[in-house]
Amino acid sequence: MIPIQRLGLPEAVTARMTLLTGRIELRDVASGARKKYVDNLWKDEDEVKQELRGVLLKMAPGVLGCCMYCGGFTATDIEHFEPREHDALKTFFWPNHLLVCGPCNSTYKRDWWECDEETGEPLLIDPTREDPFDHLRLDLRECEYLGETDKGRTTVKVLGLNLPERRLVAGRKLARLNIRIVLRDWGRARREEDAKAERHALDVLKGQPFVDVWQALLRQAVLPGAALVMSDEPPEILALLRDEELRATTLIQFPQQPAPAEGT
Repeated sequence: MIPIQRLGLPEAVTARMTLLTGRIELRDVASGARKKYVDNLWKDEDEVKQELRGVLLKMAPGVLGCCMYCGGFTATDIEHFEPREHDALKTFFWPNHLLVCGPCNSTYKRDWWECDEETGEPLLIDPTREDPFDHLRLDLRECEYLGETDKGRTTVKVLGLNLPERRLVAGRKLARLNIRIVLRDWGRARREEDAKAERHALDVLKGQPFVDVWQALLRQAVLPGAALVMSDEPPEILALLRDEELRATTLIQFPQQPAPAEGT
């Protein structure tokens, strides 16, 4: 999981979603009318969902548009971070939408929702609102996620990020091997002043699935004890990961400023 920059929606889509939210608010909650109305409305609003999907796809990691949760599989589903079952008024609330893979959406998270009893904060990472690396650490040897906070540990458990049947760990291990090869290619291209080969290597590093492995390597390479953590890597790899030019080009920091709406 990596930080995701939330883009703006076209004004017409925002206006339509505001209108739909107003209609939902008029429906009675106690009788169950609101839930039924929301389910039908979400099902029928194909044009809105198409617009949402298009913007979310631009936000999603990698050239394939990978899942914003697991980062390994192509994202296919519009996910309500806070489920419609919990708050119907967030059905068409743009900050509540993510693009995720089918397993993360339908098999693992589903309508799960829990919050910290003291702070009220959700116990699941929203990569568009916070830096996942504040809560998670990727063990680079085993390629398994370790929760550094309650939110991190809950996220790993709810999404099954280390479960063998998900094969995400295997994918991360392969990604790390591929990164080693591409990183060497980038270093060689720079030494030979081959700008085209440099750009190609960077495109691969930034566009591959499991880009979270690449981001974890970049972050951990400058921490105390990095040489020990990455002792299974050739020394040249650690040196390349610390290269300021490479880091400036590819390191994804948590977005601090909201992106402008499309067309503005």
